[in-house]
Amino acid sequence: MKSFVKISSRVLAVLFIGALMLTSCKKPEPVEDPFGILTFSLTMPTGQTLKCTVDQDAKTIVNTDDPVEPGMPAAQYVMKIGYTATIDTEIKMGGKAVENGVTTADFSAPVTIVAAKGGKEVSYTVTVIEDANDASQTSGKRVNSDMRNSGFPECAWFDIALFKGEFYAITSSYPEGTADENPALYDVYKSADGISWTKVNTDIAVTGAFGARLVVFKDKLWAYGGGRFYGTDEDGTAPESFYGFPQINQCFLCSSSDGEHWKKETVVNEDGSFTGWVDTRFLVQDDKLVYLGGIACIFMQLQGTYNVATTTDGFTWTGAEGVESASPAYLNKCSALYSFDGKTYIAGGFKNFVQSGYEQTSVFSTADGGLTWREEIADGGFGGMWNMRVASAGDVLYMVGGEYFNESGELAVSNKIYRSIDGVNWTALEGENAMPDTYVGRSRPCVVVDGDMLWIFGGRGNCSGFYGGPAATDEMIFDTWKKKIK
Repeated sequence: MKSFVKISSRVLAVLFIGALMLTSCKKPEPVEDPFGILTFSLTMPTGQTLKCTVDQDAKTIVNTDDPVEPGMPAAQYVMKIGYTATIDTEIKMGGKAVENGVTTADFSAPVTIVAAKGGKEVSYTVTVIEDANDASQTSGKRVNSDMRNSGFPECAWFDIALFKGEFYAITSSYPEGTADENPALYDVYKSADGISWTKVNTDIAVTGAFGARLVVFKDKLWAYGGGRFYGTDEDGTAPESFYGFPQINQCFLCSSSDGEHWKKETVVNEDGSFTGWVDTRFLVQDDKLVYLGGIACIFMQLQGTYNVATTTDGFTWTGAEGVESASPAYLNKCSALYSFDGKTYIAGGFKNFVQSGYEQTSVFSTADGGLTWREEIADGGFGGMWNMRVASAGDVLYMVGGEYFNESGELAVSNKIYRSIDGVNWTALEGENAMPDTYVGRSRPCVVVDGDMLWIFGGRGNCSGFYGGPAATDEMIFDTWKKKIK
């Protein structure tokens, strides 16, 4: 027979208090206070910023994802140091304090950087490596982590084009916010190498608008359309709005013959067919510039719409008769527009508004300048996407960026690049030709073809609004990539 020992609650209480006293008397183990460098970057004299990987175990810092060009001039190795560190941690080099974003050093050979706190020090070895294989020839290479460190402005919209051997950008910036009384800046920037940017001192104070597009036509660079919805521009023009909602009261148009000297143009548009909407879609065909709709202000919302107009001089527009109101180009909002092998195409988009089930996978073509369209294929291979950009490079096309619904039904931005050799069937680049993991998804990037190189400038990082249009509150991406066209 088993025997049981009965223990009173008073005895248990005594035992518990005793155990508690023993525990409280035990000396606690010392807790180590970790400290050191959290993030690290180097800015070259050109303004290009190299993001570096900090290995806390090995105590190394290397520009793994941003290797420099082989044989780079020695002067380019004198770089400005940027970092973040743990609280109350001092960063030193050669016994002297490193001023974040100011101090420079020669990184042509490994450099020792010290983190110090409370009498303790941790040393890191910083090494700048070269791009041994030149990733731009295969997967793609990030040549600038942040254009804003290279002279580019903090802006809410930009568009970029290649004109007479140089890159030009029009930008829309609201440095003090988008309130009506705050300044709105609409400027032109240029770059000879796609990395370092300088502001163009134009003859006019205001060039472009939010959502304006750059077009090269008739040996001129044109800044078309957009809206001045936010702030007051440098000409003193108040924002175009209706009780706080955007509206477009006029078509903004500027032109330049050399990229340096700009002038305002007046749109001749007697039939009202050309209105210069936001993110307007243009194609250069033979001796004409063709306008095929964009984002308009409809019921106080930026929404996709469609009509057809042409010009032979850049500012005198004539609307086309017989545009089908039920045209796929009208119904498929924010689709990609491009020309290839003598035909014009649209791909993807969405119907009605941004909602799962409304995205489009089809490709249509037109043979009459955009009046009527025929379906080429129900599924072009890129999935249901919108706000993609397509670059034409001779006998091959590249589709970059876009927005879509992922497998969880959530809005996402595409980090894939698709390729087509017929304008209809699209295939995602894979293997060594796929973009590296450091390439983040985006919509509405600026894509420019320069010889055998595809350039990708930034884009918008968050997904579009209800009707797919851009807004000044969108997350902006400011990196730059280049990739060999194959």
